[in-house]
Amino acid sequence: MNLYSRLLSYLKPYKTKFFLACACMILVSASSGAAAIIIQPILDEIFMKQDTDMLTILPVGVVLIYLVRGFGRYYASSLMQVIGQQAVRDIRDRLFGHLQALSLRFYSSKQTGQLMSRITNDVQVIQDSVSIVVYDFLRESLTMIVLLGVVFYRDFELALVAALVIPFSGIFIGKLGRRLRVVSKESQEKMAELNSMLLENFTGIRVVQAFGMQEYEINKFKKGNQAYFDTVRRMIKINELSSPLLEFIGAIGIAAIIWYGGGQVIEGKTTIGAFFSFLTALFMLYAPISKLSRVYNKVQQALAAAQRIFDLVDTPLLINDKTGAVVLKPLERGIDIVGVTFEYDPGKPVLHDIDLHVDKGEALAFVGASGAGKTTLINLIPRFFEVANGAILFDGHDIRDVTVKSLRGQIGIVTQEIFLFHDTIRNNIAYGHTEAKIEEVERAAKAAHAHEFIMKMPDGYDTLTGERGIKLSGGQRQRISIARAIMKDPPVLILDEATSALDTESELMVQKAMSNLISGRTTFVIAHRLSTILNADKIVVLDKGKVIETGAHEELMSQNGYYRRLFELQYANSTENGSSRQAIS
Repeated sequence: MNLYSRLLSYLKPYKTKFFLACACMILVSASSGAAAIIIQPILDEIFMKQDTDMLTILPVGVVLIYLVRGFGRYYASSLMQVIGQQAVRDIRDRLFGHLQALSLRFYSSKQTGQLMSRITNDVQVIQDSVSIVVYDFLRESLTMIVLLGVVFYRDFELALVAALVIPFSGIFIGKLGRRLRVVSKESQEKMAELNSMLLENFTGIRVVQAFGMQEYEINKFKKGNQAYFDTVRRMIKINELSSPLLEFIGAIGIAAIIWYGGGQVIEGKTTIGAFFSFLTALFMLYAPISKLSRVYNKVQQALAAAQRIFDLVDTPLLINDKTGAVVLKPLERGIDIVGVTFEYDPGKPVLHDIDLHVDKGEALAFVGASGAGKTTLINLIPRFFEVANGAILFDGHDIRDVTVKSLRGQIGIVTQEIFLFHDTIRNNIAYGHTEAKIEEVERAAKAAHAHEFIMKMPDGYDTLTGERGIKLSGGQRQRISIARAIMKDPPVLILDEATSALDTESELMVQKAMSNLISGRTTFVIAHRLSTILNADKIVVLDKGKVIETGAHEELMSQNGYYRRLFELQYANSTENGSSRQAIS
């Protein structure tokens, strides 16, 4: 029950409302006991003794009992559901906040759809556990205790006979509940797989339609959907088996009570009113027992969901601030990469003993074949991943000794895969500077050569970009991204093949924007087209995770090595000055 106790801990901030709800539930339970007790005077005093005074008093008593019961049920239920929603909100906030802090290593090993399923579907399952289930458990438990008191008060011997069936009920319900928990977890996993499938399909719908694979995708989805349905069907069968099983066991107990209790009435050892009061309390007692069995089933489903959620919440933060981490001051001298080794999988390094230095304001370019380690290396600079060995130093400060926020606050990133939020152009440019004035946004857009095309949009800077910027062309998205980086005004800049996917005209516009962005900044560039980094202060050639050549363009060309072969391979039929590509300057 440690898992469930952890769930219930989210109710602590709302304990005042919780205790008020409990007080109301006590009223409900007490009224249930009173309803059972009042049966005896109704039968004995009104129908048997024909007492006219009681004929006036007892109906009023019945009305008052159910008035109190209705009042208690309304406020208990309302308060508990509100508490449950607040607790679920807190769980979802905690989960999302933790996900934001996890490193890219975590996300590289997870499917987005499955993460979405945990923060939506799994949390929704838990909602029943921390609101309705808690309410039902407390109310029905209190009601059961009160009615048990009535039953034992009316006839101790009969109550013992009735209680004999309870252990058998508990054994069967326990077995069903444990089985339900396993199947419930399986159903949540199947739903997560469906979410992943949907996200992948919607994101890649252009590829699906281009290859005419709609029928294939439909059949794949049907297969996954059927697997989910089969799991849910098993869950329904287990869940619904508890009620008829309890009713059958209860019927055996009732039959024994009628046989034994009826004999007591015939022999005159008890009155009809007392027996029917006992029988009424007993019938009312089986209702909360049945509901508690369903509560137990819901708890098992919630625990399966909670396990998946807390597995995420308990995922350790691989990238976080160490004790005593300091705020990194603006770069003054330069950046050193000292003996850096990195591995995605233990024992399989993808970067080997990298040593580099770049002075403030210099441009350092990385070139090499795909898989050489270029992107991996620049991902280490903002601590998206942690180095295995060695260190990266800003003005001599190991980046692991400074706060992550202050480190990343000094770095701007523009990549080939531009991500724009489904928001206005203005908000995308001002991302990270939500209080920025429109004049500041326009100034950044003009520097990125984006202002002109933005003003041609239907709503100018208030135009929605669409999901992932789908309403804009590749060049337009790239310039919005550059404007966003200019808005941040970082002293350090990372450009990851930022123009490799653009046509010539778009690239020329982006290169002009890049020149404004790079000016005066320490820049790391990954280049697909070597012509774009001809004027870099230093070019680093990587091959299989190792630095094999460094130097300026002319120096590397004179060495007649790997860089020269790459350059000549790309431009065998053109000269450096005749290239249509504009170099970074």
